Amino acid sequence: MEFLEVVENNKRKYLEYNRIKYQRFQNLLPNNTVKRIINSIPYLLSVNRKKLPGYVDGDVPLGIANYFVDENTKKFIRAKFPGAYTDIHYKNPSIEMLAVMGSVGTIAYNKKSDFDYWVCVKRENFTNDGYKNFQKKVEAVQKWASLELKVPVHLFINDIRRIRENVFAEDEDEAFGTTIGAVLKDEFLRSSIIVAGKIPFWWVLPSSVKDEGYEKFLKNLPREKAENEYIDLGNIYEISKENFLGAALFQIIKSLGNPFKSIIKLGVLEKYLYGSEGSPILSHKVKINILKGSLNNDVIDSYLFMFQEVYDYYKSAIGDKGFLDVLERSLYLKIDPQLSRYTGVKDKRNIPYKVEVMDKYVHEWGWSSQTIKELDNFENWDFNRVMKFWDSVKKFMLLSYQRIYTQLPQLNLMSKISESDFVLLNRKIKTHFRKQPNKIEQLITFKDTTYESILYVEPVSQGIREVEWMLYKSNLSKQDVLIKTRIKSEKSLLQLLVWTAINNIYEQTFTRLNIQSGYTRINQNMVIEMLNSISNFFMGDRIHIKNEYYLRPEFKLLNFIILNFNIEGADKITSVHHLYHTSWGESYLTEHESENELLQILFEVLKDGLKLKRRYEDYCEIISPEMYKKQYKSILNLFKEAYATIVTSDKDVSARFVFSMGGMFFNISRDGEKVTVGKYPSLIKLLLANNLKPQKRVLYKFQGEGMLAPLGKIYELSGKDSITVVYEERDDLIFTYLMNENGNLFLFVKPKIQKDKFLIYLYEFCKVAAKRVNEKLDYPIINEKKLKVYRLNTDRFGEVTIEDHTNQVERDYVLNYNPEEALVAYISKYMSDETFYNILFPDHVSSGFMSIKEIYSVSNRIAALRRNGMQVNGIIRDVVFSDLRKEDLVVGSTLYFLEKYKLEFMIEKIQEKSKQVRP
Repeated sequence: MEFLEVVENNKRKYLEYNRIKYQRFQNLLPNNTVKRIINSIPYLLSVNRKKLPGYVDGDVPLGIANYFVDENTKKFIRAKFPGAYTDIHYKNPSIEMLAVMGSVGTIAYNKKSDFDYWVCVKRENFTNDGYKNFQKKVEAVQKWASLELKVPVHLFINDIRRIRENVFAEDEDEAFGTTIGAVLKDEFLRSSIIVAGKIPFWWVLPSSVKDEGYEKFLKNLPREKAENEYIDLGNIYEISKENFLGAALFQIIKSLGNPFKSIIKLGVLEKYLYGSEGSPILSHKVKINILKGSLNNDVIDSYLFMFQEVYDYYKSAIGDKGFLDVLERSLYLKIDPQLSRYTGVKDKRNIPYKVEVMDKYVHEWGWSSQTIKELDNFENWDFNRVMKFWDSVKKFMLLSYQRIYTQLPQLNLMSKISESDFVLLNRKIKTHFRKQPNKIEQLITFKDTTYESILYVEPVSQGIREVEWMLYKSNLSKQDVLIKTRIKSEKSLLQLLVWTAINNIYEQTFTRLNIQSGYTRINQNMVIEMLNSISNFFMGDRIHIKNEYYLRPEFKLLNFIILNFNIEGADKITSVHHLYHTSWGESYLTEHESENELLQILFEVLKDGLKLKRRYEDYCEIISPEMYKKQYKSILNLFKEAYATIVTSDKDVSARFVFSMGGMFFNISRDGEKVTVGKYPSLIKLLLANNLKPQKRVLYKFQGEGMLAPLGKIYELSGKDSITVVYEERDDLIFTYLMNENGNLFLFVKPKIQKDKFLIYLYEFCKVAAKRVNEKLDYPIINEKKLKVYRLNTDRFGEVTIEDHTNQVERDYVLNYNPEEALVAYISKYMSDETFYNILFPDHVSSGFMSIKEIYSVSNRIAALRRNGMQVNGIIRDVVFSDLRKEDLVVGSTLYFLEKYKLEFMIEKIQEKSKQVRP
């Protein structure tokens, strides 16, 4: 038979196979609404009209090769979108093939199953703008279909050239880019159904064709046929063990979230690794059957075909009845045919497809009616029995992993699996199986949804104490009798409730929860509110774990803080529970006994919040029994304001959040991506410590009452391009706060007796520093005319007023400024490895350059001048840098004020010591 005859003959056989699969796909859809939505997808990818889903502005590549709209889809579109045209017009279709793959059209499909499509295109035929618009259109159609169906619909755009190289577009957080390779192509070929478009050329070639033969046949294909009828996805003849092993590891990872779906796939990969040499891959076996015309159900249904291959392998190669039992039960629970409901049905012609198939299987396996009833009643198994079965499944998975692991030394696996994929695989396995203190265990379920309609929580009492709490569910039996099944028990009521919410057993619109309180008084309404809040918070994109997270150190993805659980009328915080979900997919509940421990939680919330910088509402929530009370409101505001300052404020600015708790003062600082906390016995010591840590640009936030409230007002007075001075008199001291143009805050504390002189010299210092900075830069950054001096007053009722004293200080400066009573510092930053200082005294004598450690000599010199009758003090009236570089001035005037503070502080400190040792 000539080449073209073989191709045409094989094409007819494949089209018949695809037609049967497509028809079953359509027949298994649960209702006409789903069918209409699904069948509208190719139509919506072929048009771009404003009234229809998927509309995108601009030029959008459209159409699918050889696609024609069927009449039912036209009727649906016209009915759903009145006025919409249903005809399609495009010259060169952009999509070469649209195919659906996975469980659709198989026994494993159910109404909650995803729809995974491959949208196959030639990327080189698109312009950059056209491809971006095409991506937008595909995403819009995908979103519309998912919302309409209320199940995920994925439309993966695949470049045909990259498919040839075994590189595929998959869900970013399921795919392991370097790991899957040809194995995914094998799975695609044996499970896919072409919805519209061209046929993969591989299907019409003899099953024995190797890579060289494939390319030869492709070249001999007439150009017209090659362009109009077929797409070139590349050949697949054999797959290396390295590729199989990489894929096996990937399947283990996928099986962690849904073990009963992937345990079969894991078996397929074991068969590849350990089966008889020369045994063809599954897609080849399917192809052999198609070309022979053997289109029985085991070939048409790709899930059954895969299962039977695995089952036969384990039966012959391992012969472990326990393994076979796990496989049989896993398939039955996955399909959930509920055979016991059809025991009395005589007419078998109208029974569902999955019932018909599973009925044959259980007879082959020799199951008793009791076994079937028990599995049909799986939903009512108690927790211990479920866990026992889960242990047998875990044993299956781990033994498979061990067998695979033995192959590692023999294979050059690093050439197939990247280092990052290894990290990803190991961390996913580790976090799923590891047991940790306070970790919330994952519920193992076999249902499409985990929600329960009726839940009971009851205490197990011992005397007047509740020593344990039990969670039950209640379901109706076939005889309409309520069956109560134990789900879980915990010593802590809150731990049990949180486990219920995190595992989605409780759902606020579906579940009725009854709590028997026993000897403990429980506010059921507050418990329900808490469960609703947790359920709403830990859902959707918030808990979505991206693969990239596993490649980074673990951090908190979500934080939920519960204050005084089930404690009403409290006047302080006596219990704190921190519920959080990590970036590695684990949830924890920790318990704390005091308000002070909230600080550590706050620090963690802020430190980890910087990793993603989500909105606060999407990252942290705090609840309490009486949220309106002051102690709860203050904590809520503390967390919100701290988050706004440290996490969401301008990233190019250093942030300082200052607050008080428990009689102590705290300063949380963010510099770049680093967060630190400082603890101080007084606000003054906190501010003085900050004097020595200025930054290029700083944002301060003062949260709280008392001494913090005036500081907040002071900081609001400062301008971005000016220097602002605020002073207050307190007892025998004067406290002077200086904010410069970069937001740095400096505090100077002087004896009250020095007030007038200090303010005059400070006023002069600010003017000169501003002028020097502006002169050294290409453009002025400080508005010298906006220099302001304010006086802060606090009356006996705690009322704060701030008065503008700029004019008064200016007058005092003009009348009383005397340069002969203060010091000038000449500074060299680059004379040596450290900064050197030369102090000019009022008698015009210089100290000579010295390090900061030698400043004690300045203090001695001041004392000597005073003994000679000079009215000299330790105030620095001017700082002159001899070798300042332009790049040093990115901090503006900050360098001047920092050096003024350091020198004055050192001189005063030495003078104080001299007084203490003086006889």
